[in-house]
Amino acid sequence: MLASHCVIDGFLGVEASAELLDFALSNEAGFEPTAVYNSDHGWGVRSKSRKSVRFTGDWKPRRKAFRKVIEDRLEEVVDGAGCAGFRPDKMEFELVATGDGGHFIRHIDTLTNRKESETDRIVSAVYYFHREPPRFKGGELIMHALAGDETLLIEPKHDRLVIFSSIAPHEVNLTTVPSDAFEDSRFSVNCWLHRDRV
Repeated sequence: MLASHCVIDGFLGVEASAELLDFALSNEAGFEPTAVYNSDHGWGVRSKSRKSVRFTGDWKPRRKAFRKVIEDRLEEVVDGAGCAGFRPDKMEFELVATGDGGHFIRHIDTLTNRKESETDRIVSAVYYFHREPPRFKGGELIMHALAGDETLLIEPKHDRLVIFSSIAPHEVNLTTVPSDAFEDSRFSVNCWLHRDRV
């Protein structure tokens, strides 16, 4: 059985999604290889597990605007993950570009082995945006059943938000970008809603 999930198309709208894309395309120099957490070695760049680049510069105004939309539609977001009534104690955001050869192996977003963390990820959301028509292939979100072999392939359409429980196993399918150009990447904002640990 698959964990609760929800797809919302047209999440930001035409103008806001275009502004976010323009920001990403004009700040290519601010993207660096994305790190992934390993319980034995901590955070590090491990391209066999995850290959993408994340924005490490200042995107506070864009992040704040995105957060506002999440907050305004919070009930819809948490309900979509099967977490009705949940109110986050913290929100975490990541701006990512997935280019040619990009992928992320099967994983869950709840960082069960991070004892130093004061919060847990409860709800995960991925917002997709890119040039249209798409100049990439693949890059779908593959959701796996909590038990059994059932899977669901979700296409990364422009201005689409996908919401699911952070305990849901998932992966990012191989992305191919024939031009190998940054501007033709599959862009996303990854969002996690946290709960304080008691």
